[in-house]
Amino acid sequence: MRVFVIGSFVIACSVKVARLPQAGESLNGLAFLAEPGGKGFNLAIAAHRLGVAVDGLFAVGTDVFSPVARSTFAQVGFSEDMLVPHAGSTGAGVAFVDATGENCLAVCLGANFALGAEDVRAVAARIGKANLVAATFESPDAPIREAFALARTLGLRTLLNPSPVRPIDPAILADTSILIVNAVEAVDLGLGAPDAIADAPAATPAIAALLHGGLDLLVVTLGDRGAMAFRPELPPLRQLAFAVAAVDTVGAGDAFTAGLMAGLLAAVPLDATLRQAAACGALTTCQFGAFDAFPTAYALAAFLDNAAR
Repeated sequence: MRVFVIGSFVIACSVKVARLPQAGESLNGLAFLAEPGGKGFNLAIAAHRLGVAVDGLFAVGTDVFSPVARSTFAQVGFSEDMLVPHAGSTGAGVAFVDATGENCLAVCLGANFALGAEDVRAVAARIGKANLVAATFESPDAPIREAFALARTLGLRTLLNPSPVRPIDPAILADTSILIVNAVEAVDLGLGAPDAIADAPAATPAIAALLHGGLDLLVVTLGDRGAMAFRPELPPLRQLAFAVAAVDTVGAGDAFTAGLMAGLLAAVPLDATLRQAAACGALTTCQFGAFDAFPTAYALAAFLDNAAR
């Protein structure tokens, strides 16, 4: 099973604080961490640790962070062919994480937004070897549109996580098999309020319209309220959140999506796949930072086994 990720790479800096800052306020940081990240890279590394073969495209700049990206890919066993150099800065971001694990962050995507359709066309043969093509909105529309159109031509499933949220290009949506959003993104995309989605005995009208329009699966993650999965002509599936002592929620959504991808690629029933995805998200919150927090397949199995007792 192989996923091809239209990805993003970011040098992710996190500062742990007692509480999130107010406008104009300076706070003392309790801890600092700089690590490789970006939603696309997080998806790739989290899926890789679960045993999924990973390929993809990741744009990096021509600045001092470019060698960091290359050494990171070598360290985790990813091919350097997955990196595409573009002029400008490599992506970078800063997150503040409070004592409860909640966060706020800002990301400058830099070279990630230089990735183009021509970069995708150059690796069409590699995309054809995948079972699933995935993307987030830390990449621009053009390469996603190109990759998803190619995937559909080849009969491959596609997964879109439209985060950071922006309007979804109708051409991309038409070629999307699986859509995964969080509660905030669901509101911004007009899919319904979190309460309406969490308590829904059936899909909201907007979700139903997307399912009738060609989506195979739509998943809404709802934080500590778990997740809801919607499919055409079937009742919703609810997955409760796992109770853990959260330290840092950065990367939890990416871990959930990676767990979902791994389950779907392995043809695991959807209810078990959602449970696995929720466990991946929960495990990732249990330590400061995301890169080292994404669980291995062994850690996931042990967590699920313990939770079942």
